[in-house]
Amino acid sequence: MDNRIKKFDGIYNFRDFGGYATVDGRKIKANKLYRSAHLNNTNETDKERLAALDIGLIVDLRHAPERERQPTQWSDKQSPRRLSYSDPKDGESGKIAPHEAFMKHDLHKPEDARNYMLGSYGARPHDEGFKRIFGDTLRHMAETGDPILVHCAAGKDRTGTLCAVIKGALGVDENTIYEDFMLTMTAVDIDQFLKPAAQMFTQRYGRSIDPEAIRPMFGVEEAYLQSSLAAIEDMESYISDHLGITEKEKAALKAAYLE
Repeated sequence: MDNRIKKFDGIYNFRDFGGYATVDGRKIKANKLYRSAHLNNTNETDKERLAALDIGLIVDLRHAPERERQPTQWSDKQSPRRLSYSDPKDGESGKIAPHEAFMKHDLHKPEDARNYMLGSYGARPHDEGFKRIFGDTLRHMAETGDPILVHCAAGKDRTGTLCAVIKGALGVDENTIYEDFMLTMTAVDIDQFLKPAAQMFTQRYGRSIDPEAIRPMFGVEEAYLQSSLAAIEDMESYISDHLGITEKEKAALKAAYLE
């Protein structure tokens, strides 16, 4: 798909992650699976374009404080179902997301950020909140065959893990999963965000944040997703045993999303 990356006025990293071949010789349908960064800055043109995609499910992987600070702006012409991450251990309202707490208290140099990213990717597949929303997403897909949109704040980390699981469930090989994951580095000019983001975080957290210190958090590298896939171990078993997806639901997913 030459037009996999979609340009919007106020949405970054918007991509169609369909169209990939599967190991059994089939192919994921295009115009059914989308991924992006947050949807807080959509203008009326963006909203019209989103409505035309006929999305039936929005999967918001952000923590509650992120959603409260940057609520989704969607077209009034459409009301897709929404799934949102929730931490089952305690309420999140008023807190800050884990990656924000890390930046506030523990980020000093690029190595800190990279180690945090590796650790968060490794922990994500077995986080109870993520397992719940991952499973609910796959069940909705199996039941409806809807076009879906998966997003978080930047559309690369939490989104990247769930999209890897979805592609794995549909039978995409691991090399292709990495290829799609790394497209963030083509879709987004990371350098343009570093300095303004560091200034914003410096103001928000009351201490100096070096733009280079946050670089590992703004880009992606294969080692990040490798950390998630290592934690998953066997994709088929993970989807069955940890996400609770039945063989019937797996078959329905492939029937709905594969050509």
